[in-house]
This record gives sequence, structure tokens and C-alpha cells, in this order.
Amino acid sequence: MKSGTDNLKILLQFFIALAGAVGLAILQPNFLEWVIAAGHTLPQKDIIGDYFLAFIWAFLLGLSILFWPVSFQDKRALLLIWLIKIFVTLCLMLFYENHYGPRLDAFSYFYHGSRESFAWEYFEFGVGTPNINNLARLQQYIIPNSYHALKVTSAMIGMLAVYIFYRAICLFWGRDDVRIFYVLTLYPSILFWSSILGKDPIMFIGVALYAYGVIGWQQFGKMRYLLWGALGVWLASFIRLWYAPILLAPLAVFIIIQSGRFYLKVIFLVMVAIAFLFSWSLFAERFSIESSQDLVSQTDTISSGWGSGGSGQKISGGITSIGSMLAFMPLGSFTALFRPLPGEILNPFGLLAGLENLILLFLFILAIKRTQWKELKEEPLLLWAIVTVIVWGTIYGFVSYQNLGSAVRFKLQILPILLALLVYLARDRNKLFRPQKTDNLPMVFLPSSGEKPKYFMILRRVHALKFKVKYKKRYKYKKRYYKKWKRFHELNR
Repeated sequence: MKSGTDNLKILLQFFIALAGAVGLAILQPNFLEWVIAAGHTLPQKDIIGDYFLAFIWAFLLGLSILFWPVSFQDKRALLLIWLIKIFVTLCLMLFYENHYGPRLDAFSYFYHGSRESFAWEYFEFGVGTPNINNLARLQQYIIPNSYHALKVTSAMIGMLAVYIFYRAICLFWGRDDVRIFYVLTLYPSILFWSSILGKDPIMFIGVALYAYGVIGWQQFGKMRYLLWGALGVWLASFIRLWYAPILLAPLAVFIIIQSGRFYLKVIFLVMVAIAFLFSWSLFAERFSIESSQDLVSQTDTISSGWGSGGSGQKISGGITSIGSMLAFMPLGSFTALFRPLPGEILNPFGLLAGLENLILLFLFILAIKRTQWKELKEEPLLLWAIVTVIVWGTIYGFVSYQNLGSAVRFKLQILPILLALLVYLARDRNKLFRPQKTDNLPMVFLPSSGEKPKYFMILRRVHALKFKVKYKKRYKYKKRYYKKWKRFHELNR
């Protein structure tokens, strides 16, 4: 009963805040004129009706948060962040749309979505633009055709992605801390680029599910985490085909450095190798890559295609061989992860991105200073995160270097992993540390203090020899196992 009352309170607060924002918009005629001016190139007769329909849709999506299977504290945080996302999507983004106008891909998605009918056969795996167009058509079956409502849907997907990243961090950290969610969501680049109508929010939630699945599997060993991770890889590569090999390659870390039974490592290696080779074959077929020279020429073609616009630049000498690709990778990776720096792009987005990258660079230097190899070796998830960031930066460096403006948007997919990794490694070990586990065994057998160990059919015998106890399904053996665990826990306090 108390939970229902609390839900009503936060719903009332959310409704009052949203109604107040709509009321202020109505009372400001200049603002409504700005809404019309920002959308003057949209194929929409009633821009104001389109706009206020988005507010109704935003309220309904916010209402759905009350029914999410999350804690009350998280619901309250999600509703607060959702109000901020609505403000960014339906207010601040108008300046962005007015400045770039018809050059925006978002306008194109809405145009094709409103002119054609939805059909399942229009989906094509790994081809982003037709898929986003078809998804835009799909929303018309739920609510009337509205460009701003499409933006609101994208913003909700982006917020859900950040929340999944937050839950993944909680799995690693061993405890909940809603401040992490606020920091991630309100980080300027994440807040803005996860709200735009386009490919980015879809890929963003795909990478989030992948990270959640990998961390959950490593910490708990439950099969459902593998399924979430596989769904994330599929979703990200559904938009961008090359994301499958980018996300699958770092999983080799667990095969190389993690201890475990040999046959399990072989099974895992075979599964990852099959998935990687299959995704690579699709990628090679899509871009007609049959030899190393084809790879070089395609890389140069795609890379040079982004070297236009106010923030465009060219790779000196171009990409002419495998050797030139390898020589360029360090510079390209640095560019993808830490540029533009302050002063390289002289517009509001560039200046803000420059300050963000300066902070990331500072954290990177501090992390190198404070991190020892022993710490990385003892925690495979840290090495996995490092390799994931490096692989992504290596691939995207060829594109990001050519266009620093687009580099800011591309980095959204990997930014929560990069930011969380740098903050964790740069922390003061004497002031901020992870909650101690009872042992180095997976938390599936030795949970944190105050919890009873859980039992799983598939993994019931794993590490049982550590305690010299043979697991059985019957209650008396469970009780004996728990007493062993409790005694071991008390000795290691």
C-alpha cells in the first residue's frame, strides 16, 4: 500500500512539473514562433499540434516508468531525469534543428516515415537508414504522425540505455548508488546525443545490453545475462553491421587470462569464434572485401568520405597499405577517444566537447599513474573494458579523425564504458574502494554480506571442491553448505 501511495506522489509531482512546462510554453508566444521556425522544413502542416502531441506522448512514457520492475528510488530518479530529457528534446534541441535545418538526418527519417507504409520486409540487417525509416513508420500505428513525438521515443530509448549501463556498473561495483546514474545521464554528450532521432539511441541501448550481459555473466554466471548480451550485440549490429566484430573481439580476454575448467573455456571460445566469423563474413560481403587490399581501399574510401564540413580534415598521405593503417591507428584511436580538444571546433557543441575531452584526458593520465598491472590482472572485467575501448577506438579512428564534429556523436556508444573505466581507475584507493567480497569466487556462490547464497542447477558443482562439500539438491546438504560458507565468511572478515 505504501508503494502505491509513493507512486502516486511522484506521479503527481511529475505531472505538475510537466504541466507547468507546457503552460509556460503556451504563455510565451515567441517560443511557439520559435517552434514553427525550427520545424519550417518538416513535411508537417500543423507544427504546433505536432509539438504538443509530443508532450502528451512524453507524459505517457513517463507514466510507464511507474510500472517498471525497478526500485522506488530508481523510479524517482528516472522520472526526474525524464523531465530533464524532455526539456533537452523539446526545447534545447530546437536551436540545434534550427541551425542545421534540412541537413539533419532526423528530418529525413521523419519524411520517409510519414510518406511510406510500414512493412516487415523493409528491415535489412546491418543497414541503418532503412531500418530507422521503417521504425519511424511503425510508431504511426501507436500514435498519430509526429516528428517531435519520434524524438521523445528516441530520448526514452536513450535514457533506458543509460539506466542499463548504470545497472551494469552496480553489478560490478557490488552496490547501488543512484548518484552514478545521475552523473552518467547528465554528462552533456550523453544527455544530448542519446536524445536525438537517429541511429545513435538504438545502437546505444544495444551496447548497454551487451555491457550488462558481460558484467552480469562474469559476476553471477546466470544464463540470462548471456542472452541479454547476445541481444545487445544483435541490436547494435542491426543498425551498424561492424559492431558485431567490435563487441565480440574483446571477449577473448576472458578466454586468455581467466582461470577455469579447460573444456568450458573451449566451449566459450568456439561460441565466440563462430559468432565473430559469421559477423565478419557478413561485414566482408557487405563491403566486398575479399583481400587485404580490398580492406585497405574500402577503409580509405569510407574514411575520406567523412572529410568534409567545417570540422573535416584529411589523413596525411591517405590509407594506402596495411602498414599505413597500422601506423595511423594510435593517432586515430586518440582522436576517436579524446578529441576534439578545446579550441579545435569553435561552436557551442565543439567547445563543450573540448571541455569534456579535457576532463577525460585528465582522468586518463591519473588512471595510468594510479593503476598497477596486478589490479588489472586480478579483475578480468577491467581488462575487458580496456580492450573494448581500444578496439572501438582503433576502428572508429579512421572516421573520427576525418570529421571531429561527427566524432563527438560517434563516441556516445562507448562513452559510458570509457567514463566509468577512467573514473574507477583514477580513484583514490584509500577513500573509494569496492565492497570486499568474502572470497575471489564468483558472487553466485559467495554473495555479499547479509545475503544467503543462491543455488543454480547448471553451476552447482563449480568451486564446490574449494569447500570440500559436494552439492546436493536435498535441504540438509544445502544447510551444511551454508554453514561452511558462513564459517568461511566469518574467518575472512
